[in-house]
Amino acid sequence: MKSLVTVTTLFLLNSTLSLLLAQDSLLVATIRQHTYNLSLSEQSFSGDGVAVLQEAMKAPQFLLVGEQHGIVEVGAFTNALLKAARPLGFEYFCIETDPFIAKKLEQLVGEGKPALEEFVKAFPLAIPFYDNHEDVPMLSSALAAGKGPVPRFWGVDQVFAAAPRYLFHRLTEIAPDAQAKALAADYLQKGREGLQAVMKSGDFNQMILNKLEDKDFEQMLTAFGDDPQSESTQIIRGMMKTKEIYAAWYAGKYHQNNLIRSKLMKKQFMAYYRQAEQLNPRPKVVFKFGATHTYRGLSYYHIFDLGNLAAEIAAMNEMESLHIHFSGIKGKANSSLQGIQNFDSQEDIAPEIWAAIADRAEGKDWIMIDMRPLREKFGRRKLKPIKSEVFNYDFWIFVPEATALSTIR
Repeated sequence: MKSLVTVTTLFLLNSTLSLLLAQDSLLVATIRQHTYNLSLSEQSFSGDGVAVLQEAMKAPQFLLVGEQHGIVEVGAFTNALLKAARPLGFEYFCIETDPFIAKKLEQLVGEGKPALEEFVKAFPLAIPFYDNHEDVPMLSSALAAGKGPVPRFWGVDQVFAAAPRYLFHRLTEIAPDAQAKALAADYLQKGREGLQAVMKSGDFNQMILNKLEDKDFEQMLTAFGDDPQSESTQIIRGMMKTKEIYAAWYAGKYHQNNLIRSKLMKKQFMAYYRQAEQLNPRPKVVFKFGATHTYRGLSYYHIFDLGNLAAEIAAMNEMESLHIHFSGIKGKANSSLQGIQNFDSQEDIAPEIWAAIADRAEGKDWIMIDMRPLREKFGRRKLKPIKSEVFNYDFWIFVPEATALSTIR
C-alpha cells in the first residue's frame, strides 16, 4: 500500500504537469499556427511557406543563414535564397572562411567546377565547408549575384587549421626573392607532412599551425617584409592570429577562444563592408555560417557575435536583418576529418517546439516556423523556455531527414 506522502506527491506532480500543459497549449498551438512546409522545385522555393519567407526578405539589408554544418539541404536552401535575393539587390556572400581562401574560392568558382576539384585535390581540407560537390550550384549563384570591383565572397573567419599549406604555396608565388621563396617552400613541405601525420594518427597537434612558434613568424616577416598593406604580411599575420585563437581552445579557454574569433570576424567583415559602402551606402549581404555565429543578441557562447553586428548595422541604417536557423532533425552529416556520421537532434529541440512540429517530422518537406508573431503575443516571460529560439532567430527551418555532403576527392 502506498504511503500518504507518496500518493500526495504523485497528485501534486500530476496537478503541476496538467497546469503546465494547459499553460503551454496556447503556445504550442500558436507555434503550430505559424509553421509551414517548405521545399524546392528546380532550385526555387515551393510550399505554403514561400509567401511568408519572400515577404520577410523584402525589408532586410542582411539575410543570415545559421546552419548545421555538413548537410546537403542547407546549401540547397541557401542557393534558392540567393536566387530569390538577387532581384532585391543582394550582391555579396559572407562566409565562414578566411579572406585568402575566400578570394581563391571566388576565382575557382569563376573558372568552373573542374578548377575547384583540382584545387581541392591538391590542397585537401584547405577550403572549410565548401570542398564538396553539392554546394557548387550555390557558390555559382552567389558569384552571379555580384558586380563591380568589390569581392563577392567575403571570408571573415580565422585561417582554418588545414589551410596553411595553400597559404605557404601562395607565399612561394609572391615571394620577393629566392630566399623568401625557399623559406615558404620549406614550411609548405612541413605543412604537407603535418597533415599526413594527422590523417594517420588523428592527432591534431601535428598540424603545422600548432607547431609554429613566434620565431617562425618573425623569420617569415623578416624574409617577406612586414608591410601591413602587402598580401604576404596579411597572410602571415592571419596565421599568427589563428595561432592565438587555437591556443585559447587547447588551453580550455573556450569563451576566450570564441571571443577572440568573433572580434576577428567583425573586424574583417567591416573591412569588406566599408569597401562596398563606397559603391552603395547600404550594401546587401547574404551570410552563411555555423548557427552559433548568426544569433541576434547574445550567442550560444554568450558573445555578441557577427550576427548581432549585422543586426545593429541594419538598425542604424533604418533597415532590418533576417536571421534563419537551418538544421536537421536526424540524418547524416559530413564533419570533414571525422567523415560522415549519423545524428539525431530531436532531444535538442525545445519540447514546446517539438510538440508543435512532431507530426510533420515524418514527412519529407522542410518544416519552417515563423517565430516573429510569438514575440508580441506572449512576451519574454511566457516565452522563457524558448526565449532564445524566438528572439535570436526569426525563422527556424528543420529538415526531417538530412543528407550528408560528399567531399571532392
